[in-house]
Amino acid sequence: MYKNVSGKVYIKTFDGFDLYKDGKMVYFSSAKAKELLAFLVDRKGRFVPLSQLAENLFENEKDIRKAKRLVHTAFNRLTKTLKSYEIEDILKRGRGVYAVDCSRILCDSYEMEAHTEGSSNFFLGEYMPEYSWAEVTLSNLLRKYYDENQLPDHEGDS
Repeated sequence: MYKNVSGKVYIKTFDGFDLYKDGKMVYFSSAKAKELLAFLVDRKGRFVPLSQLAENLFENEKDIRKAKRLVHTAFNRLTKTLKSYEIEDILKRGRGVYAVDCSRILCDSYEMEAHTEGSSNFFLGEYMPEYSWAEVTLSNLLRKYYDENQLPDHEGDS
């Protein structure tokens, strides 16, 4: 599922992470660049320190300096990919911190959390299943979804 919305990109997080511009899927040159964007989307516009990105995206790398260099490489590849689609402005960068600009994107999970009508229809219990770090957000989404869609109890029913 995607939305073709002029001037914004659409990010799908349910049932796998994908990015669309003008209804067409954006293809990434690097799996880590795509994962970096997914991680930033998961953080909903909050700036994420380089060290946290290194720990989460390169968890098997023992040398933290090397992991940080790998994050820089992934960010450069991500920026290059987004520039080729003329949507690099969805990223924000500060001194040692990175974020996504939520005002420039539409995202299925953001819409569900904002209670946009019909948005929960696309949530089938999966949130970026390709990334292990997304499991925390998935459990929060499941709890919110089931709490909000719970049928009222019928006392005396057995």
